[in-house]
Amino acid sequence: MARWTQSVTLAAMLFLILPGHSGTSSAQASSATKNPMLEERTLLEAAARDPNNLQVVGSLGEFYLHHERWRESVRWLRKAYVLSGGETSTGYDLAFVLMHAGDLDGAKQQIEQMLAQKESARLHSLLGEVDDKRGAYVDAAREYHRVAEMEPSESNIFDLATFLLQHKKYVGALDDSIKFFRYGVTQFPQSSQMMVGLGVALYAANDYDEAVRVLCAAVDLDPRDRRPIQFLGRASRVSPELAEAVERRLRDFVDRYPDNAATNYFYALSLWERGGGQQGRNLERIEQLLRKAESLSPEWYEPHYQLGVVYQTEQRYPEAIHEMKRAVAIDPDFFPAHYRLAVLYNRVGEKANAATEVLTVKRLKERENEDETTHDVTR
Repeated sequence: MARWTQSVTLAAMLFLILPGHSGTSSAQASSATKNPMLEERTLLEAAARDPNNLQVVGSLGEFYLHHERWRESVRWLRKAYVLSGGETSTGYDLAFVLMHAGDLDGAKQQIEQMLAQKESARLHSLLGEVDDKRGAYVDAAREYHRVAEMEPSESNIFDLATFLLQHKKYVGALDDSIKFFRYGVTQFPQSSQMMVGLGVALYAANDYDEAVRVLCAAVDLDPRDRRPIQFLGRASRVSPELAEAVERRLRDFVDRYPDNAATNYFYALSLWERGGGQQGRNLERIEQLLRKAESLSPEWYEPHYQLGVVYQTEQRYPEAIHEMKRAVAIDPDFFPAHYRLAVLYNRVGEKANAATEVLTVKRLKERENEDETTHDVTR
């Protein structure tokens, strides 16, 4: 169970850190039109009058790209690329829309054709994304590594290290991820993003104490960056040695950013876990923080669940049931809340409801054995 808990915590942390790689094209940087239907009709009419007008044809391709109508964009950008005589930015956008249209082989061929004419870090980065989507992870890693060598910018080093972290099951990938994150920290010492990445990679390597130290340093480096707090809140539970230091930073963050749901939630969680039993906990303060987290982020299931745990401890069963029901209404697959509902319903004599929740727990546990979950159930 402990190993599974650590894996889902890492999954939640990875979800927050994952970059979008290239993610955008030159055309996507344009602003949205006020009347897209009118613009589309105008462009189509212009293309019908002058089908070989590069500006019109290219504008149509960019219009469809901007509105994520990938297949229509492919048609017009392919024509624009020919009309332009192989212009680089149009070729990049064509490869980009081919990838999003699902033609991964076509995208790869387009990129490699352009790279044969001229090396480009941007094209290698897009090729890495295409290879990633194709499942050719070793090839993708090679492309991201080449990009980082050609242009060792903060974003390129971060993308390489994060990609390796995503695919840590490959021998040496996790070690290389940590190596590149460490290099990134030395090259960009003011980058809290790079520091957070290193912390997550260390967590993945089960080096929990150093992971927490690095994440604490990231908070100190840039208290305005709220991601380290979210990572700390998830990772600190595996490093009891540093729990006090983490709690101190969480408390400071609540003072600095009182209207951030995550800071209120994770500080409440820290107070709850370090209380050492009901008598040692400031239950009034914990409840206050959790209620604030709920009000700031009502569609987040975790504060509801934790508040239900607090009420259950205080034997306030109707209130605990109410919070657990809110948690499962937001996320029906969160089985710890279903389990506690089964217990709570038994406590108040609602045997039929308890039996229903037991069946739900069994169903979700069976699914867990088949699919990797993304829930953090370390409470």
